[in-house]
Amino acid sequence: MRRLLMLAVAVAAAFLGAVSVAGAEDIHVQSAVGTWKLNLEKSKTEAWTAKSQTRVYEDRGGGLLHARYEGTDAHGNPTFVEFEARLDGKPYPYAVRGAQVAYTISITPVDGRSYAFTVRALLASPWVDRFGAVRDSKTAWTGTHAVAADGKSFTDSYKTDGKGEPSRAVLVYDRQ
Repeated sequence: MRRLLMLAVAVAAAFLGAVSVAGAEDIHVQSAVGTWKLNLEKSKTEAWTAKSQTRVYEDRGGGLLHARYEGTDAHGNPTFVEFEARLDGKPYPYAVRGAQVAYTISITPVDGRSYAFTVRALLASPWVDRFGAVRDSKTAWTGTHAVAADGKSFTDSYKTDGKGEPSRAVLVYDRQ
């Protein structure tokens, strides 16, 4: 009887833990949902500049965030990025139009209005490092996505650029 009670408590705790994680994901997904336009005047870029970019975030249910970025780069070329991911730190496909390599994105909640992201470039030929670990990707860029307290804007602060080098780029988007 005592074992049965302990098992029931463990199952309930696991269920509540899963519900609270899913709830945390939903909070982040809901804060991102909408259409957002890049505000070049408020943004600080380094190597990457754009003439325009619009991001559309959609809630696909169950903590799944769908994102689509469309715009024009500094040379007037169209840009397009799309992904669907959960905020669970696992890698999900990250599609970049015209890219020579495939990418993944991993997203992890930071607090109630922000999450950290890592985009990795998948290598065509995995290799083994000197410690015996298989390397099949390298970090392309990392950063933090933070929605303002009033929900009218968000900021993507980049720690690394598209080559994995240190960056201080900050992109500001306004809700449409």
